[in-house]
Amino acid sequence: MERPPVQIAVIGAGAIGQRHARLCASHPESTLRAIVDPAPAAIALAGELDVPVFADIESMIAAIRPEAVIVATPTPLHESICVAAAEAGLHLLVEKPISADVPSARRIIDVAEANGVSLLVGHHRRHNPIVAAAREIIGGGELGRLLAVNMLWAVRKPDAYFTVPWRTQPGAGPVLTNLIHDIDLLRHLCGEISAVTAHVGNMGRGLAIEDTTAVLIRFETGALATVTASDAAPSPWSWDANSGENPAIRMSRANSTRFLGTQAALEFPDLRIWRHATGEEPSWNATSISEERLVTPADAYHSQLTHFCAVIRDGAAPVCSGEDGLRTLAAASAILLSASENRTIVPEQG
Repeated sequence: MERPPVQIAVIGAGAIGQRHARLCASHPESTLRAIVDPAPAAIALAGELDVPVFADIESMIAAIRPEAVIVATPTPLHESICVAAAEAGLHLLVEKPISADVPSARRIIDVAEANGVSLLVGHHRRHNPIVAAAREIIGGGELGRLLAVNMLWAVRKPDAYFTVPWRTQPGAGPVLTNLIHDIDLLRHLCGEISAVTAHVGNMGRGLAIEDTTAVLIRFETGALATVTASDAAPSPWSWDANSGENPAIRMSRANSTRFLGTQAALEFPDLRIWRHATGEEPSWNATSISEERLVTPADAYHSQLTHFCAVIRDGAAPVCSGEDGLRTLAAASAILLSASENRTIVPEQG
């Protein structure tokens, strides 16, 4: 017997919210029930997709009763919206970061659990087959013991991006808006983060928020990572430019990350493995050979929605749970705290 699609309301009609809404409307396992956002763009989107639009979650809940919501609002609004949805018994997919700080993230998790609703955090890259393949390569020991990671994320956001007021306020800089994706990937691929040391700068734009950061990370395994990020520097080096996942960023196919192990190294996202030729003694004089792993491309947002429906319908364990989202937020927040206090920070666990 064919099961009914999951009834979903999308809260927030910005760029990501619009992408979620269109996916919900076209996905075979979901039905878009409503859009919640008072902005004119939300009214236009609702008209396009032929669904009702509401100014706030309370009026939406009073009028209709979807099974779930996707929260794609500015981060400071996540806590109040997620709590209201959970208390109404609605399952949650909340865009990253899960919330503005660890205490509010903990409240979202606790309220969701108390009301028996599922909580999935939208670190969508975990649903990309490239990431699944890298996790298998690293976790399966092909690199030997992981020693270090070098990661670079650099783009030039257009000046118009900052005409939206909340994007110039503390918490809206690239650490919590963009780099948190990469921090989550590092946790997903390399294990838990035990300490961070960071510096930030704002020379690119001179705003109150950072535009550039450099981070040293220690993992619980003892492996180290260096991470450099900037949203004020044009470059071909970022996950987005390589993977093509973000349509707003032109593809470059330039790898942005390198994982270094005792037996081999991995370029990512292209999944090129470098090792010594078979039979040669490991040495800097040995011949280096490379092999590129191929994966079948898939839309990570589409796969994430499929997974969200499975979490609701089948009780599947969330690929990125609330606790996972909290730990990623804690690590990203530790970067900002380390920079402000000029010391090494152990991420809090809430």
